[in-house]
Amino acid sequence: MPGKDVEFLKEPAADEGSGMTAQGGDGQTLPFFGILAAVASLAIAVVFPLIKPLAWSVLLSFSVYPLFGKMREGPFRKRSDDFSAAATTGIIVLFAVLPCILAVVMALREGVRLYEFVLEVLAAMESTGEGALATLLPEWLVEHIRPWMVRYPAIRSWVRETAARGAVEAVSAAGDAALFLYYVSIITVSCFFLLRDGRYIVSYLREIVPLPPDQAAALFDRGKRTLQAVVYGVLLTSLVQGAAGGLGWLIAGLPNPMFFGALMAFFALIPFLGTAFVWLPGAAYLLAVSDWTSGLILLGWGVLVVGTVGRVLKALFISGGGKIHFFVVFVGIVGGLAAWGILGLFIGPPVMSLFLFLLENYRIMRITRSALQNAGSIAAMVLTTEAIVADKPEKKDAGMEDMY
Repeated sequence: MPGKDVEFLKEPAADEGSGMTAQGGDGQTLPFFGILAAVASLAIAVVFPLIKPLAWSVLLSFSVYPLFGKMREGPFRKRSDDFSAAATTGIIVLFAVLPCILAVVMALREGVRLYEFVLEVLAAMESTGEGALATLLPEWLVEHIRPWMVRYPAIRSWVRETAARGAVEAVSAAGDAALFLYYVSIITVSCFFLLRDGRYIVSYLREIVPLPPDQAAALFDRGKRTLQAVVYGVLLTSLVQGAAGGLGWLIAGLPNPMFFGALMAFFALIPFLGTAFVWLPGAAYLLAVSDWTSGLILLGWGVLVVGTVGRVLKALFISGGGKIHFFVVFVGIVGGLAAWGILGLFIGPPVMSLFLFLLENYRIMRITRSALQNAGSIAAMVLTTEAIVADKPEKKDAGMEDMY
């Protein structure tokens, strides 16, 4: 067990005992819980601003904990857990954090390029009229749009205002990127300690959960299986769909396949949108410019390959791996997304599953208590009643018994 970092998880010394029990028990209970509530409120106020990066740290550490266990038992078996935790944290940074940073940088760069491109088009439209639209859209579509641009100048003003709002959003995104880097540092440090001391933290939480040991073990097992199913089902499925979608984008001959593949992976996390939110407009654009072959290829690739991969992997991981009803997963994902954003995709299903688990335990305890009360009532009635009314068995004739 590591040294001073996890001293709060150690058992109290035998001579220390329990302060409440040794000093009078019930008389100390109320003051103790009052002090505990006050200190807990202060602790929550300290932790609350970091709740999102800490939640991501728990999620990432849980995802790679099997790899940490193999490292601890394999190449770093003769070393302390610090080496295994540091190596696993490095893998998290390499394969999870750095791609997110690159995605943010790429999104900012593409956003700036798009804004500059829109400004150039607007300037060309001011100087040469609507003819500049021909560089963006097919000729037959320009012929339909040109009369509307001439008849309703407000459309051009709306496009200009939209581009200006896009610039403001780009500046805001730059500020969010700085906050993201701050969160990344917190996630990296937290992942190291969660990996190294995770098993002690879980053991400590099991001991303080106000449930019998068997129910506490079942509760943690249920949460583990649900989180595994959601993490591997949602996250891995989205990554595979993004990679498949980016490959289809490349085959269709469209630019920036890595960027749009990352967009597909992101939208694959969101119910009711999915990867079609990206590849369907791409296919529509190719068909609009009369590139029928590439458009049909991208359309068929999105429906047959990307969509099928998503359905198969989600059914394999979520419903099968965690033994959870798919409706519970659906409600958890949609509700979690509305409540906590992207993080809710992973938190929502475990919360719903654990709630139903506790509800089922309450139902069993209530039925058991009711059965014990009924049995006690019957026993008391038997003990206090001098006579019991019962049916007297009828005697059968000897001749009738021979017939059987």
